[in-house]
Amino acid sequence: MNATAFPRQLALGAALGALVLVAGACSSTTGAARTTFPPADAAVASALPAPAASVVTATPLPSVAPSLGAIAIDFIPGTVASPRVIEMTADDNLNFTPGSVVVAKDETVTFKIKNVGKAEHEFMIGPIDAAFADAEGTPEVAGIKKGATGTLTVTFDKPGQYAFACHEPGHFEHGMLGFVTVVGPEAPAMGTANEPRSITVNMTDKLAFTPNTIQVRKGETIRFIVTNSGTATHEFMLGPADKVAADEGDGKITVEADELDQGSTHQLVYTFDGSGPYAFACHEPGHFEAGMAGTIELVD
Repeated sequence: MNATAFPRQLALGAALGALVLVAGACSSTTGAARTTFPPADAAVASALPAPAASVVTATPLPSVAPSLGAIAIDFIPGTVASPRVIEMTADDNLNFTPGSVVVAKDETVTFKIKNVGKAEHEFMIGPIDAAFADAEGTPEVAGIKKGATGTLTVTFDKPGQYAFACHEPGHFEHGMLGFVTVVGPEAPAMGTANEPRSITVNMTDKLAFTPNTIQVRKGETIRFIVTNSGTATHEFMLGPADKVAADEGDGKITVEADELDQGSTHQLVYTFDGSGPYAFACHEPGHFEAGMAGTIELVD
């Protein structure tokens, strides 16, 4: 499966909660006017502790296997009065960097998207169905030209999975998309077909996955958010361990996201309804042989 076809083959669940914008605007170079959207739960968001002034360029991915039903955060959540700033780039490879972001429930975040390429981009964000379908009314910053920065401030009032995408002609179809995972006490402890549990996986030029061991429950449905943070092209094959080791993908029991170029982020939704063992690997030439593989641990 190539990167162009991949987004259209996703089995997307129902929208996972309302997305509320606090304020959004492009920089003056984008030509977009400032728009204000009052939050539905500003009192709750304002009650969060005010963060120290900081700007992050990416949300670090877990370095160890994520515990079941929980994602640790290593940042101070933003508030309506003082949003946390996440800086991103959009490039001519048709990738957003970072492509996967973790935010806290009720947190307010300001996304600053700089266009470091020549092609014009947009940044649309919302529940997965809406963002991927380019649904009318879904919040966006459009017309981000070469060298310009688009800015959008968002309050996330429910845990779940959101997405962002660029719908300039051909960009989304190529795979110009990313994910926002909202964590909090209401996040599902057990992934289901309607609401998969999200796990982020990073791939690097060291020919390694982080994490390389992941625990899932028997029968659980997981949304793997896979990001290539290196320069080499990678793939992510997932399924029964013997099939993965033999590079025998069938698109059903053994699935893959391939041709993941520098900076790209994709997802695979998979239900672990077999007896196992399960594994994942990269079969780009020489990568598996160098140890680019990981294991899935099934727990009751």
